[in-house]
Amino acid sequence: MTANQQKKERVKAFGPWLVVIERTGQICLSVWVAVLVVLGVVWPEPYAGTWQLVLRQIALGRAGSISIGLEQEFSKVFLLLQCSLQDVIILLLLYPLLVASYRRVVEIRIVGPAIHNIRASAERHKSKIEPYGAIGLAAFVFFPFWSTGVLAGGVLGYLLGMRTWVTFTSLIVGNFLAVACWIFFFEKLSEMSETLGSQMPLIVFLIVLFAAIVQQIRRLRQRYLEQIANNGRNGNGEE
Repeated sequence: MTANQQKKERVKAFGPWLVVIERTGQICLSVWVAVLVVLGVVWPEPYAGTWQLVLRQIALGRAGSISIGLEQEFSKVFLLLQCSLQDVIILLLLYPLLVASYRRVVEIRIVGPAIHNIRASAERHKSKIEPYGAIGLAAFVFFPFWSTGVLAGGVLGYLLGMRTWVTFTSLIVGNFLAVACWIFFFEKLSEMSETLGSQMPLIVFLIVLFAAIVQQIRRLRQRYLEQIANNGRNGNGEE
């Protein structure tokens, strides 16, 4: 098969809009990397450390990136742009794979489980978000719970049958507002730390621990209900 034939097959599999989305993601990634390199060379303090923000966001989400960014005295405007754009660029690059080549991607050993979890999260929240449409999708991305990021939101919008531009608008707005609120939250947290002093790290730890416990309870409950439903279907099938 020639290169042109392979390209045509790929376009046919993805669909024209998905190809446009993927190309847009590649362009945005290239431009933003170039901007970060220029900033790091011209103003090494603090922009040479932007890579730490990127890795923190991948590992710990928006909150982790913003917390270290404020500590390293990045401007709030830059943090707003960096954190928002990083999620949007990842969405643009991976959305076509998630909605068009899901089965093939899941078979990849390294990323397959993560992709499956994203898809499962979207399907799990579908019935809750569907009545609220675009507003519900924006809220889904806005609230800082596990498995409610822009990738899961993109798949959720696709499963709900939303138009692509509506899905992306909701995701971008929800993500932008979430980042802005995190910046505001950590600023207030910094002000509180000046008053509470050494007790502040313990308070933050307890808050995070409580949120993690609540989320784990929700997950276990969901799995328990799914197991009961599966056992019921199997029982009916045997009868």
